[in-house]
Amino acid sequence: MDFKLRGTNVIAIELLTDSSNFDLEKIKQFIAEKKQLLKGSRFILSVEDRTLMADEVEELLKFFQTVNELTFCGFKTNVKENRELCIKLGVPCDLSNMEIEKIKERADNEEIKFIKKTLRSGDKITSTGDVVIMGDVNPGAEVEAGGNVYVMGNLMGFVRAGIGKKECEVRALYFQAPILEVCGKQVPFERKESYVNFKIKVKDGKIKVEHKTGRN
Repeated sequence: MDFKLRGTNVIAIELLTDSSNFDLEKIKQFIAEKKQLLKGSRFILSVEDRTLMADEVEELLKFFQTVNELTFCGFKTNVKENRELCIKLGVPCDLSNMEIEKIKERADNEEIKFIKKTLRSGDKITSTGDVVIMGDVNPGAEVEAGGNVYVMGNLMGFVRAGIGKKECEVRALYFQAPILEVCGKQVPFERKESYVNFKIKVKDGKIKVEHKTGRN
């Protein structure tokens, strides 16, 4: 069975699967055969239109622990139940870009900006709409968005989301930032804490934070 890979070794490599080709043994075989090609990369497993079982996720995690050539960064999915399962198990998981497109209606002047690199100290990204970062946001880097911010890596810098809005959200596979600003409200965090599957959302005037503590 053929699987498709997307991305680059500099940012992340994504293995694309869906309900038509998801097979645990064949996925493991494919990765084992391609491990030299994937050497040194950050790796994401995308699962579209298929609900994962807990034992499947656990089996995949055990397998990735044996593949030293790559760094497994978690799952990406368009199935809400998959994300909820991963949160329960403490596994990084984010909704796919397809789901991001569906989350809210945008004004004509709002954009979705995809940043395919890690932001380093001194870098600053601005957008009238959403920002999707396929990498890390390092300390000293800044992101300002009129909409939501999604970080498919480690968020350690400063994010200001929902500028001029009453609703927004910020998500990150890993989170270690000391402070965020959402819809004009600053939210501080303990400097020594690190989180996985981090999400902060503002809706109806209330701020809700979801995460798992530490990295498994």
